[in-house]
Amino acid sequence: MPIALANPTVLINNLSVAIVPNSCTYTEGKGEQSVRVQSAGGGSVQSVLSNDIETNLSMVKFDMSATAENIETILTWKNNANANVISISGNGLTRSFANAALTNDYEVSLGNDSVISLEFKADAAI
Repeated sequence: MPIALANPTVLINNLSVAIVPNSCTYTEGKGEQSVRVQSAGGGSVQSVLSNDIETNLSMVKFDMSATAENIETILTWKNNANANVISISGNGLTRSFANAALTNDYEVSLGNDSVISLEFKADAAI
């Protein structure tokens, strides 16, 4: 029986990261495609597929609890520019993202249930 990927292991730069449950999402980085039509003569048409290579980036998002330790760790990732490596695994799935950069200007809200939402962009998943 298949098991949902509800509790992934997230590693950044080979260190385990504690995340808010059910907050991890990613894209494969295969890019976006568009389909256009060209005339083939005699009233017929053909479709033409185009790959937008500018969109061949993966995205990894997750939330972390707002603690002093997490804020310092997040700041280190931000300062690393695109030198971070992210790995997500669990229940038969493993994805790695090289050259990951923390791209959002994350907001730190201070409070009992506060979380920090992070968004990385990286090379396509392998």
